[in-house]
Amino acid sequence: MTSPPDTRRVANRILAYEAVQLMSRFAHANGGDLIALLVFTGVWTSNTAHLRNERSRYAGLHDIPPDSQRRPISEAALSDLLCIPRDIQDRYVAALVADGVMERRGGGLVVPAAVFTRPEMLAGTNEIYARLVEMLARLRNAGFTVGPDDSPQS
Repeated sequence: MTSPPDTRRVANRILAYEAVQLMSRFAHANGGDLIALLVFTGVWTSNTAHLRNERSRYAGLHDIPPDSQRRPISEAALSDLLCIPRDIQDRYVAALVADGVMERRGGGLVVPAAVFTRPEMLAGTNEIYARLVEMLARLRNAGFTVGPDDSPQS
């Protein structure tokens, strides 16, 4: 049995390219501010981190986790996660709260479920999904395979 080819460098290039493209696209679509996008995304992904392995619940486009399933993230934890100085983060949090896309709740920050029902958010979810499918196809074409036994040895 032969080992699969080592595709770590090409996989890294593909992933990095897609990450920059997505961040740029969504920053432009949301006022052109990458830091605001990072703060917003850091909050909502933390709010629903415990649901990442749910395969049947909250999986479809319109099957949005309700507010009761969202866990607040403290501002200190968000700062640690994003590596953003608190004074900068605090300005962005205040602006996102004022814009109604983020709330202070339960000792932390939450992006309410209603935000994800907005047409631009649904369109963004569709775009991310399409780019993911394209990225996976590029990775496969580059020789990348998925599975615990497929990773090259160090």
